[in-house]
Amino acid sequence: MYDGKLKQSILIFCLLLLFWASGAVVDTALWGHETYLTPSWLVKNLPLFWLVLNQFLLPLLVLLVIKPKLNTLILYLSAAFSGSVLWDLIYSVLTRGELVSDSLERWFTLDFLNLVIGVGEAQAIYFHIFRLLVSAALFYWFFRRLVREYSSRP
Repeated sequence: MYDGKLKQSILIFCLLLLFWASGAVVDTALWGHETYLTPSWLVKNLPLFWLVLNQFLLPLLVLLVIKPKLNTLILYLSAAFSGSVLWDLIYSVLTRGELVSDSLERWFTLDFLNLVIGVGEAQAIYFHIFRLLVSAALFYWFFRRLVREYSSRP
């Protein structure tokens, strides 16, 4: 029992260190200082570091270390789909002054793959609705698994 908790604590500690280290990488790219030149590969691939590693993968890994169950993954993915809609709506309001705008025209870019996923204003509503439906379906799946899990207990 003690050994399992110690191993879990060490994993959480290491994942949090990775989380903060990736935050420092993003901070450096965003607020490059005069005495330090941010490498061009970092600036080009900032979405990879910021969105994939810092905002999606590291929090997911921390949660799975704390509670390594399929239910945790399903709940996280449900929240991630809804959270991405909320993120895009807030970003649109702050940058364009509109709830739904063309702020998604360059939604995600990986320069080293020459990959650009863009969503225009007309497609943004459908994109938001799709992600909310996926979120609702995942949450329903989570809820059904939770009910089944607790109803089978004596």
